[in-house]
Amino acid sequence: MLIKLGIIGAVLVLGGMMFSTEIITLFPNTSALLADSLKDDINGLNEKVTNSAENRLDTSIDKTIQSISDSVYDGITETGDKLVENVNEKISEGITETGDKLVENVNEKISEGITETGDNIKSQIVESSQSSKEMLVNEVSGFDPFSFIKNIFKIN
Repeated sequence: MLIKLGIIGAVLVLGGMMFSTEIITLFPNTSALLADSLKDDINGLNEKVTNSAENRLDTSIDKTIQSISDSVYDGITETGDKLVENVNEKISEGITETGDKLVENVNEKISEGITETGDNIKSQIVESSQSSKEMLVNEVSGFDPFSFIKNIFKIN
């Protein structure tokens, strides 16, 4: 039994020597009083855990804020692009509609002018035709073929 205790003690001593740096890192405050030593070591571990948790929370919050900021920026950009697209579309529709109305009005005025000019020309042709008919009728009704032939052979 003594041999077993000796082996166990040797393993503990060798383990303590081999891992002394890790033991000192975990429990840096060694004291003659066990209670003070444990209290200091627990406070040190608590501080490390708190700092680690704070760093993780800060990182998590920063990532969340960055993600929200990116989403808001993308949303604003997308909304602005859609707004510009809609405004351009409405302007284009307005210009097209105004152009169509302008062309329609110009075509209507040209058509009215052509119709009016055609009607004026037609009425003038009808008037000219009637006056020509009247002149021919007057000339033909007063025509005496015998006097015409006499006048041709008459010597002055």
